[in-house]
Amino acid sequence: MVRLHEISWSEAKALFEKTDVAILPVGSTEQHGPHNPLGTDHLVAEALSKVVGERTGVPVLPIIPVGISEHHRQFPGTLWVPPPIFRDYVKATALAVASHGVTKILIVNGHGGNTAALLETAGELRRDHGVFAAVLMAFPPAMMKLGGGHAGTGETSVNLYFHRHLVNMEKAVDTQQKESLGPLKIEGFNTIGPAQFPWDTIDLTDTGVLGAAGKLIESTKATEELGKSLMEPFIEEVSVFVEELKKADLDSLLSKSHK
Repeated sequence: MVRLHEISWSEAKALFEKTDVAILPVGSTEQHGPHNPLGTDHLVAEALSKVVGERTGVPVLPIIPVGISEHHRQFPGTLWVPPPIFRDYVKATALAVASHGVTKILIVNGHGGNTAALLETAGELRRDHGVFAAVLMAFPPAMMKLGGGHAGTGETSVNLYFHRHLVNMEKAVDTQQKESLGPLKIEGFNTIGPAQFPWDTIDLTDTGVLGAAGKLIESTKATEELGKSLMEPFIEEVSVFVEELKKADLDSLLSKSHK
């Protein structure tokens, strides 16, 4: 595996002559309950990228650690940037590496709040710049099916698998989510009656352990073993995808001309 920031320019030149694929890890720096580190999302994205890079020989670019996280702002330590700045920064990074011959990029994203902006950026790269970018969530679909929520069982377990030394399970809590915004009942994350509203994390939880309104979100049941069972099949799946991306003809991936 080659982490781009750990090699010289001459080594990078030789590397880019061998491959047209790169991995770009992206995440956030935001609260993850009282027991997980603020860097959870970008730490997991980077860890997954590193393992996949090692298996496939694809270079891993430096992490983009701050994303679209303003909804967590009431919790100290959370950092965020406005969506236009985030989009421009990701696009500029992609175009910079494209100038060295990389035309296929896998964006490994650790934060759901970044997804819409990343897909917009990937679309612009594909349509206007001849670069194919795919966006991959760093947490496996199997974790989402657990219903563990943000900083809950699944996410904490993945964190234990990658970064056990950064997780303090003595501070883990289970949190019943709030169900009302003033006199209005909240459904899910952001629905009040027939309308949607721009929710903040604090609207649902005081601990930062976050899930749908009215639900009990547990973090105390997280284990490293669960994290391993979730991540190892996913690592294999992502590695296979990267190998397929390496073989793919660029023209077959780019947007087709319109009539």
